[in-house]
Amino acid sequence: MSKLAVQFLLGLAFSLFGMLSYGYELTIKNHETALHLSQEQLKDLTQETLKTITPWTNEPEVYSGVSLSALIAHYQIQATKVRARALNDYQVEIDLQQAINSGAFIASHAEGQPMRLRNKGPFWIVFPWSKYPHLIERKYQDWSIWQLTELSFY
Repeated sequence: MSKLAVQFLLGLAFSLFGMLSYGYELTIKNHETALHLSQEQLKDLTQETLKTITPWTNEPEVYSGVSLSALIAHYQIQATKVRARALNDYQVEIDLQQAINSGAFIASHAEGQPMRLRNKGPFWIVFPWSKYPHLIERKYQDWSIWQLTELSFY
């Protein structure tokens, strides 16, 4: 293999590793404006922790991130709905007030570590299922998008 080919493959490998670990941002759209936040930038907002089981995990885990209500307050968002989009282009429309009242939480860390693609990161909408078991219903599972890439408020 030529030296150029090896350099290309190494560069590609490092680029992919970077994307898998830190390369994704959460895009926040509010009417005509868009904001792009990394996991580190999200940490600048008021951080909270949530210890909960999920429909996809066997044991309670501790998540850290920001509540949906804190995100809305911080950026002074006026909306009634939000469209959440995942990396694989899965989308769902969420009733904002109902999600806030149910404790919607945008997790960026699990067990103190930044969330990665392989463990539902870098962002995941989580609900306090341990505290409110009735949230296990299908609607909240649909709203609980992992590999979250975009929130569009309207």
